[in-house]
Formats: sequence, C-alpha cells, structure tokens
Amino acid sequence: MPSRSEICAAVESYIEHLGNHDVDKLVGLFAEGAVQHEPLGARTYRGLDEIRAFDEKNAKIPFTVSLLSPITVTGRFAAMQVRVHSEGVPDFASTDLFEFDENCKIVSLSVVLDPEATV
Repeated sequence: MPSRSEICAAVESYIEHLGNHDVDKLVGLFAEGAVQHEPLGARTYRGLDEIRAFDEKNAKIPFTVSLLSPITVTGRFAAMQVRVHSEGVPDFASTDLFEFDENCKIVSLSVVLDPEATV
C-alpha cells in the first residue's frame, strides 16, 4: 500500500494537472480500469479512454483550481476540497474522494460538485 506521503503527492499532482489542463499527465495518474464519478450520482466514466475523453472535453473550459482544505488520508483513501475558479461565476468548492491501488494509481475518483458552495 502506498504511504501517506505518496498519496498526498499523487493528489497534489492531480490538482496541478487538473488546473493546468494537462490531460496526458492527469490521465497518467489513473490505473487501468479506473472509474471516475463526476459529478457523483450523475455521470460515471469507466476506463482510461472514457476518463481521457472527459478530461479532454473538460480541458476546453477555462477554469483553475486550488487546494481549499488539507488532504486527508485513511489507508488507501484520500479526500480534499478544491476551490474552482471560472470567469463569470462565483468561486465554489468541489470535494473529491480518491481510492488508490498498491502502485499509488487512482482506481476510483468521486467528485462532489456544488456550485452553491461558494467560497
């Protein structure tokens, strides 16, 4: 199992690549067969091809993200909140829950988007 510091580094890389829209590096953080629920309860992307297609579409939207809360880790799970900034709308919070495999690759990502959770 990856260490807490390895998981935190992976989450920090996720935030960096999401914010700078580097799809290749972002997708590189995921394991084969990973699932991404975004937003949780509405859409699920299965496997690297679907996750890449979602990230490529998402990268065309001008937004930035920054860490809003500490990264919390329990075993192979991590959670954090980011501030999402996009011109024309108030900044809002997104809460992300990650599950990692033994190689510190993301096997599951659940994203709770709440544009009404303004920050």
